Amino acid sequence: MIGRATSPVALLAFCGVASSATYLLAFTLPYGISEGLGKPLQHFGHISGGSPQATAGLISAIAGLFLLYLRAVRQCQLLEGSRTAWIIVYAGAAASALALLRMYPIFSLDIFYYMSADRIWSTYRENPFIVPPLQAAHDAFFPYNRWGHYVLPYGPLWPWLTAATSWFGGGVVEATLVAFKMFAILAFLVCLPLVAWTARALGHDRQLASLCIFAWNPLVLLEFAGGGHNDVVALVPVILALGLWLRGASAGALLSVTASLLVKATAIVLLPGLVWAGLRRAAQRGQLVRWTATHIIPTVCLVLVAWAPFGLNAVGSQLQESGQYYQSLTSLAAAAASTASTGGDSLPVRAVQAVLGLTFALAYFSQRNALVTEGAPALRSIWGITIFYFLVVTPFLSAWYMIWPTLYAAILAERRTTVLSAILGLGALGTYVVQFVLRPAWGLGAAEGGAVGLLVIGGPFLLSLAALNMSGRRLKPEAKPTPVAPVLASGPPAAGATSRPAMDIDLPGPT
Repeated sequence: MIGRATSPVALLAFCGVASSATYLLAFTLPYGISEGLGKPLQHFGHISGGSPQATAGLISAIAGLFLLYLRAVRQCQLLEGSRTAWIIVYAGAAASALALLRMYPIFSLDIFYYMSADRIWSTYRENPFIVPPLQAAHDAFFPYNRWGHYVLPYGPLWPWLTAATSWFGGGVVEATLVAFKMFAILAFLVCLPLVAWTARALGHDRQLASLCIFAWNPLVLLEFAGGGHNDVVALVPVILALGLWLRGASAGALLSVTASLLVKATAIVLLPGLVWAGLRRAAQRGQLVRWTATHIIPTVCLVLVAWAPFGLNAVGSQLQESGQYYQSLTSLAAAAASTASTGGDSLPVRAVQAVLGLTFALAYFSQRNALVTEGAPALRSIWGITIFYFLVVTPFLSAWYMIWPTLYAAILAERRTTVLSAILGLGALGTYVVQFVLRPAWGLGAAEGGAVGLLVIGGPFLLSLAALNMSGRRLKPEAKPTPVAPVLASGPPAAGATSRPAMDIDLPGPT
């Protein structure tokens, strides 16, 4: 039994062992790859059959993982500088990830799209940005892919990576699935030392906590090691970009974040924040020509070289998801427009998107003073801006998007951003319960299910944010009575489908 006399190192090790065991016992053993592949297009709802026992087990496991996670982060704050603690955090992350290697991706089928789309490129030698997997409907991988009409919505570096990964699968569905998941786990493990290196640039003494906040986060592990999402590959150059940015190497930071965009476009939200400080300095010093030569020209060359093998006409594939609305304010507007018989892609919907986009631009502009230097205030603003984009602006919201603000919170390693990001992660995983259990049980339509999902992911976060802001504004008396007025005890300032597959649950396209 863990008692008060237990050493912080032993308690941290206990959290790591308990977490790894939970991933294995609650996710991998009940939902193994071999069993999941027995029938195409399965997810948690299908496999569990909506069983109250399975749902309760899932919720209990997720809640327990987050409790262990927060306790581990607390222990890391006490163990900063301990070499043993660093080994435990790295080993715990690797053990948890490997425990999830044989887990069937019960929450998302995106990884099957990666595999099927790669067949177009690496097996049939066609351009995946122009030819969709549907053109190879006879392929053994195709039945497991529910977005056969989608041409590749990712960047031009992604096909090269998937071709290499598929080679290890040898054309066998199960072996290829394992290879793709192993690739995601390796990318996750590469992220870990980069997170510690980037946190070191902030100069705080919480680098072990930074590592743990990212490496042991249940959302991160379940989506990357469990689901094999390609966001983890896009995160590797993003973390490198942040580390360079915090060290004032703005040219390298821009090239690195561009490399991420050439894998997946999610990092576009980060781009203005990384560019602003260096661009502003160059303007003040009269060095805009030099800045353009060292920043813009190499970036443009990298983009052109990356897209050259596929042709510039393939770039249009990046816009195909602009009409996909899921679990967002735009999806609610689209549902209302459809109810009004004006169509889900109507002028009112575009008007709502324009207003949301303008609001986001104004919110970003309001952070310009915090973004003038590469440091904690700027990163805190980027954290808030990213959350604002995902909860308010994006037309489709998926659970794994919350990993991006979690990364920024990890580098900051501040109590406020860590707690709020954990609440976001817990809510994000809660959307799967809505999607696979509550929607079928309650007979919710796409609009109602999306609204409930948005409430689950955003409601607890907004309530917690309001509570923290209110507690920060309370007046506290001085330690020693003086004639001076009470002072404010405030914390850090808060920063502000077109296709509907014929299945029982509507899912967004691969994102």
